[in-house]
Amino acid sequence: MPIVNKSDIAEYDVHPIVHRMHHSNSTGIIHDEIGNVILIKNQWLHHFIEQLESLVNSTLARRLAHSSLTYWSKIDYSKWTPRPGVFRKPGVKQMTQSFEKWAHHRTLIGRGIVTPINWPYSFHIERPLMVSLEVGEVCSYLQYLLGKSLRYQWRDDGGSNASITFEEINFPINQEKQHSIEDGYPSDLTLNIDNGISWPTRDGIPISVIPTKIFFEFYNTLKELPSPKIDDPLIETNELVNETDHIVCMASVNACSSEDQRYLIDDYDQLKSWFINRVESNGYGKLNSATDFDSDLSISFEAYVPWPIVTGIILDAWQRNNGMLGMICLKSIEGNNIQISIKSRREIA
Repeated sequence: MPIVNKSDIAEYDVHPIVHRMHHSNSTGIIHDEIGNVILIKNQWLHHFIEQLESLVNSTLARRLAHSSLTYWSKIDYSKWTPRPGVFRKPGVKQMTQSFEKWAHHRTLIGRGIVTPINWPYSFHIERPLMVSLEVGEVCSYLQYLLGKSLRYQWRDDGGSNASITFEEINFPINQEKQHSIEDGYPSDLTLNIDNGISWPTRDGIPISVIPTKIFFEFYNTLKELPSPKIDDPLIETNELVNETDHIVCMASVNACSSEDQRYLIDDYDQLKSWFINRVESNGYGKLNSATDFDSDLSISFEAYVPWPIVTGIILDAWQRNNGMLGMICLKSIEGNNIQISIKSRREIA
């Protein structure tokens, strides 16, 4: 593994992504370069994927890499394009310099440092968020620079180092239109990003910025898997719910187990405060209404990621507050507008 030069890792009084993100009342948090995003704890994301793999008894790394590549291949990279000479195309030196600037820029949204080893076919990643997620991003930009389709494979040590290798394949490059970036507007929501070095943290805990469409693409690929048998579902079965919804909700609830805080959501004001701090300020969704706190809690919200992820986060908070296991009933789903109720199924021993 190469020695990575950290001398160009800047420190900031105000983290740069704070100025790049705005809030949209209809779609959540918008990053002005990559569109709708969520802010996610790295640890939570790792737990979420691990729980999903356990539930489906299969590795999901290739599906995550595919979802990442599918999204990033539609992003506009023109600001990173190396400028050609008067009579020739950009040379290797220009392309590698462009790549290195882009690679450093990625650390601002929580990604690892990518260093060329054998340009453009092998690379080292230091401090990767999740290798399978980052492979799609790197492959996308390389394909853009080279104008060629690439096949990838990777290795990682399960920690702070990984390597990626690419080979050219005879396959048309995706020429779909770029993602449109919706205009946001300033809001009262606070991102609470720590000042300091490039990698974003909140209260010292590493976080990352991830486009919401990657989660939707990944969610859709899960529907291709054989349906696992759910012995103790967290969602009541009805015509609105499928097996993928069950496993995603369960993985979301279980991923929250690393948090040791008990939440107070005994009335509407408490629920609204919790929802803003845990869900809305991170771009997952927005609370519309909540009623019946003395019986079966009924909640209406907008989901900016697949709704079972948001539902799992809500259910975990409800269980912590009440000291009981809960059951979700999906009442309605219209676009990103979701209505659920939560009832007790049994007391926690």
